[in-house]
Amino acid sequence: MIKGIHHISAFTKSATANHHFYTEILGLRFVKNTVNQQDTKIRHLFYGDHQGNPGTLLTFFEYKNIGHAYNENNYFSTVFLNVPKGSLAYWESRLNDYSIVTEYNSCKQTLAFEDDDSLPLAFIETDETILPENATRHSDIPVAYQIIGLAEASLRVEEPEKTLNFLTNFLGLTRTKAIGQVADPATHFLTTVKPSCSRAVTRMGRGTIDHIAYSVDSSEALETLHQKAEESQLDIELYVERGYFKSLYIKEPNHLRIEIATEGPGFTLDEPVEELGKSFSLPPFLENKRAEIEAQLEEF
Repeated sequence: MIKGIHHISAFTKSATANHHFYTEILGLRFVKNTVNQQDTKIRHLFYGDHQGNPGTLLTFFEYKNIGHAYNENNYFSTVFLNVPKGSLAYWESRLNDYSIVTEYNSCKQTLAFEDDDSLPLAFIETDETILPENATRHSDIPVAYQIIGLAEASLRVEEPEKTLNFLTNFLGLTRTKAIGQVADPATHFLTTVKPSCSRAVTRMGRGTIDHIAYSVDSSEALETLHQKAEESQLDIELYVERGYFKSLYIKEPNHLRIEIATEGPGFTLDEPVEELGKSFSLPPFLENKRAEIEAQLEEF
């Protein structure tokens, strides 16, 4: 049932700096300016391709007083982003122009770097090119070099085999020839699971990934997974309507948060494609609290 990755969500200290990094430096589109629905005092930012398609989305919760993260045991690690073949040299030059330190791995053909919150990111080349309708318009980055979408998420856990069994037996992902790696057969998104380097407790902070969200195509498919999770006695955190999509949150065996989200109705629920990200958006069930919510947020 899984149709690839939907989004990856992390923490940021500054919405302003975060917005500059992802829209101006990386050239992603600002798709949605909204709030954390569990705590509406927290701003929630979404970035992706021009249409805000699932599989392209990086999202961030802004916590202005958040401290540094200490990744020790059981945490999400590097996020890999697909870029067109032959574009790593362009990206290395562009990032260096912004004084961003990069590390090129000639064996894996990846370019690693970090955002302002020290979230580990890496570009990896693919034979694909971004479709014209998905290419962003606001950036000076040529279409031939634009980010296509999410390629891989990396996890570090105490007991990798338990996580891999969850990903294969519950989500239906398929093991690849690489050790500790599974793939979605439909989109080839990779999830790599490696042993933790430490037994000390991880402290979440700026740049920490809160969860990764896999995608299903309908509410019916999500309900089937919800029933399966209940029957399997998995640790279900939340089964909730988000307006832009419906979500099921589960803690996998090493206690990392995994979300499964529907592809629709999508971000054009309250804004046309041409206007995405230009206004402060709330799903329909929060509209009656708009004045209260806006009063809690600092200007952005």
